[in-house]
Amino acid sequence: MKDIFTTYKKPIFSGIIIGITVLAILLMLSDVKGVMKVFSEFRLQYLPLILILAPLNYVFRFMKWNYYLKVAGLKPEPKMNKYIFMSGLSMTITPGKVGELLKCYLLREHMGAPVSTTSSIVMAERITDGIAMVILASFGSLAYAYGSYVLLFSAAALFFVIIFFQLDLVFNYIMDVLSRYRYFQRITSFLLTFQRSAKKLFTLYSLLIAVGIGLISWGFEGFVIFLTVRAFGGDISILNSIFAVSISSILGAISTLPGGIGVAEGSIMAILLLIGLNTELAAATTVVTRFSTLWLGVAVGIVGLFLTQRELNEKVGPHG
Repeated sequence: MKDIFTTYKKPIFSGIIIGITVLAILLMLSDVKGVMKVFSEFRLQYLPLILILAPLNYVFRFMKWNYYLKVAGLKPEPKMNKYIFMSGLSMTITPGKVGELLKCYLLREHMGAPVSTTSSIVMAERITDGIAMVILASFGSLAYAYGSYVLLFSAAALFFVIIFFQLDLVFNYIMDVLSRYRYFQRITSFLLTFQRSAKKLFTLYSLLIAVGIGLISWGFEGFVIFLTVRAFGGDISILNSIFAVSISSILGAISTLPGGIGVAEGSIMAILLLIGLNTELAAATTVVTRFSTLWLGVAVGIVGLFLTQRELNEKVGPHG
């Protein structure tokens, strides 16, 4: 089979370069010496807690991934399933996280799972994550008037997508219209299968489970800022820290930039400044937060890619 690293190394390394550039700009806009001084005062007893929060997020997201696979009737081999999920984390630095569709390709290679089914799972993951983010951000949105507009837009878009896939009559009508054009005839069958799979994933019961898991998993990341500020000797409320992570993630997703890079950092920094943190402390906190909530996951994902490639190569054999 083809080398996964060869295929996806360009978006991964492009994202890393952009991330380093944004980090350099962030430090240049601040007082570099001041930021270094803040880092020198970091209390190391907080570090294990900060580093464990993001992996806890991945554990709960893996639970949701497994739940959706069960709903879709897919049963990949447990070890391979874990590696495939890990691999998807490396794709969080692709535009709009569309690279996470890599999991669909890997499931097809592993067990022949149809992409029309698995792609709806990836979409359901992202939508329920978005709903969880909107709910978490709403806890602090009343304190920031500008945040309510972003939340309203995100909630409306998510609600529209969910309802759209539940309305068979509307969806079938659109597919019927598209099938009249030769260009779209090839994809209408795929989209119909996709919609049937998505409809099962968006039942009220499934939504409650998936969004509930999302609230817990993304809530862990909200505590990263809270603990990081405390580690630097500053003070911030838990609600403000959860809001900062949630709203920055929403803005990053709306931007469709790779990993929300630039937008997420700028949003976190701006919110921290608005609540009264000085520039150096805000910059240092942003750096630690993004390392924990983004780059640590990318590193785990790259390991997952390596392990998945190894397993698939062994399955195919030396002459595959």
